[in-house]
Amino acid sequence: MKKNVFVIIVLCCVSLIAKADVAKYCMSYADYVAGNWKSVSELTEGRTKQVCQLKSDDHCVYFKTGDKESDQILKKQAFAVMYGKQLYVNCRNLRCDDVCLETSKYVQAVPYGDHKLCVMAYKTNTLLALADIGCLAASIFVNDTWVSLGLVSGSIGAGIANDCLSDFVCYLIDSNANAKGKTPITRINDQFMENLLSDDAPLLDRYKAIKSKHNRQSAANVLPILMEKGLVEGN
Repeated sequence: MKKNVFVIIVLCCVSLIAKADVAKYCMSYADYVAGNWKSVSELTEGRTKQVCQLKSDDHCVYFKTGDKESDQILKKQAFAVMYGKQLYVNCRNLRCDDVCLETSKYVQAVPYGDHKLCVMAYKTNTLLALADIGCLAASIFVNDTWVSLGLVSGSIGAGIANDCLSDFVCYLIDSNANAKGKTPITRINDQFMENLLSDDAPLLDRYKAIKSKHNRQSAANVLPILMEKGLVEGN
């Protein structure tokens, strides 16, 4: 029996606090692949008694430990934070075709295939790209008891149970940072999906059946297909 997939997103406006032993970070994609995680409590080195807090800010998140030095490392240097069972990737140094994303904070990610990461975020910062060539350019979060950009499997009905994921697109991380410290990411767009589904005509037809390019390439449409391909797992 064909498995129907639902994608649910819950937007919250309060801070969630994780116990120190379930908030951990890694400094690079290579560390993520190798499983080299360190506890955030070790990062603060006893300089604060406050546990790591996850805060929301305009469809993205950031982390507060109560220690300024640690907060700066998490903000500017860390690659990813595992908060409970949820994985968040720092967008500050991500680049798609050398263009940054529209946020420099953290967004949620899920494992993709073998060691890769699928990141859900707004599109690349096209306004900033225009500014760079001289033109004038005018949260999501959860703990392990809630569902975030949560990928949830269902057995009844078929469709997408959210509006917010329609505003997000997916990016793939599959390599380390370059010499400039920027991590290249790949937009999961029409070309990517056509290559991925070249051997699966029914799924490709389902993907292409959505006429609006915005809706077709949205995370709301892409994620269920990636799950059906076995590349992304539901929570």
